[in-house]
Amino acid sequence: MSKQQNQFLDDLAKGAIMAAKKENCVSALMNDLVLIAKIFEESSEVKQSLQNASVSLEHRIDSLKKVLEGKMEPLAINVMIVLMEKDALNRLENFLQSVEKQAQELADYHACKVATAVEIPEKSKQHLVKALEKRLGGEVSVTYEINPAVIGGLSVTCGDWRYLGTVQNKLQQLSRHLAN
Repeated sequence: MSKQQNQFLDDLAKGAIMAAKKENCVSALMNDLVLIAKIFEESSEVKQSLQNASVSLEHRIDSLKKVLEGKMEPLAINVMIVLMEKDALNRLENFLQSVEKQAQELADYHACKVATAVEIPEKSKQHLVKALEKRLGGEVSVTYEINPAVIGGLSVTCGDWRYLGTVQNKLQQLSRHLAN
C-alpha cells in the first residue's frame, strides 16, 4: 500500500474518531466497524457486490444505506460510503487498525480481546472491564474468546499491551526454566 493510501486511511480514521468523540459514540462506531469487517470476512459476496464496478456507485451506496440505516451509527455508514467512493473497501483491515490506534490516542478507547478456556461469569466480566479501565485509563471494549489451549487463567490483549495469565504460559515458562 502506498504512503498516500496509508495517509488517506489515517486521515479518515482520525476524522471519524474525532466526530465520534464529539457525538459521544466512539464505542458504537468501533463496534459497528468491527461488525462490518466481520461480515466482509465471512461473506465475500457482500464485499464483492459493494465493490462491483459494473454497478453504479450511486446504486451500491443506496444498497448499503438500505441494509444498514437504523441498524448502525450514521457515522459508520458514512465512513463506509467514503471508503466505497475512494475504492478503498479492499483496505478495510488496514483502516480498522488505524481507527483503533486513533481511538486509543484521541478518545482513550481501548479494544481488548480476552481468551479463556471456559466461559467467564458475567460478574467476573464486569470486574475485568473495571480493572482494565483502571489499568489502561479510559473506555474499554472487550471481546471474549473461548480457547481450550489456554487450559486455565486468561490472556488479555489491548493494542500493544498484553497480559498472559494462563496455565499454558506458566507451563511454557517452567519448561524453559527447567531446560536451562
